[in-house]
Amino acid sequence: MAETPQWKDSMKKKYYIACIVLVLLIVISVYYVFFRDNEIEIQLDRSRYLINQRIRNIELERFPLIIQMEFERLVRDLKNIHLLKELTAEIDFDLTHPPLFDLRYIYLVSFDKIAVYDKNDMNSIWVKQLDNDIENVLLIDGNNILVIDSLGYVYSLNRNSGNLSWSRNLDETYISNYNYPTKPFQITYNEDKRLLTSIIILPFNNELQILCVVTGDTLFSLDFEETIYYVSEYDQLNNSLYISYGNRIAKIILEKM
Repeated sequence: MAETPQWKDSMKKKYYIACIVLVLLIVISVYYVFFRDNEIEIQLDRSRYLINQRIRNIELERFPLIIQMEFERLVRDLKNIHLLKELTAEIDFDLTHPPLFDLRYIYLVSFDKIAVYDKNDMNSIWVKQLDNDIENVLLIDGNNILVIDSLGYVYSLNRNSGNLSWSRNLDETYISNYNYPTKPFQITYNEDKRLLTSIIILPFNNELQILCVVTGDTLFSLDFEETIYYVSEYDQLNNSLYISYGNRIAKIILEKM
């Protein structure tokens, strides 16, 4: 059967329609990925976070009786667990901070020194001596550990070798923050899909700074009229922090312009 002009026109129309639909899908995908700050992924993350929080906070009284009985059985079984000392290592210094750890190493801080041990055999990997006492330490992205000393100098050290990645002086008028429990922490891309890279939140006595995890540069600073006492963890659902300062509590939104 010969192909008629009408049949050819019909096939051309279908081909054009399919091409137009495909182009529209590509444009929409590019728009959402590059111009909407990964809005779909952000909403999915928020939904997962919301579901997790709701599941974790369900009151036991709301479970069916059979679930309650299973829970009680699990609690009874927990009585059989125990602790076993597997590996030890001798250290000739006093710790001034709780140990930190990642997938490979344990990080010990003693005044102005960091000592790193292998988790699997407890062998010493490297030791780094600084000029001043260490006030805060934080494991950050890029396989680095962030160290802040008592005079406000910041060092980013490679976790494998202890070599310096970058350093800077936060502020010539920096005051040691020993009296307050505020510590630096990291907000990662997984916690906020709007970020292109992780950031460091650094609380001072009356200032909150955002540092770039790669370079240590200050991206933004927010002043408070009174002393900061506590800073919450990052609220992924609302993209916010909750700050206690003076006799106030404030909700601070992380905005991306």
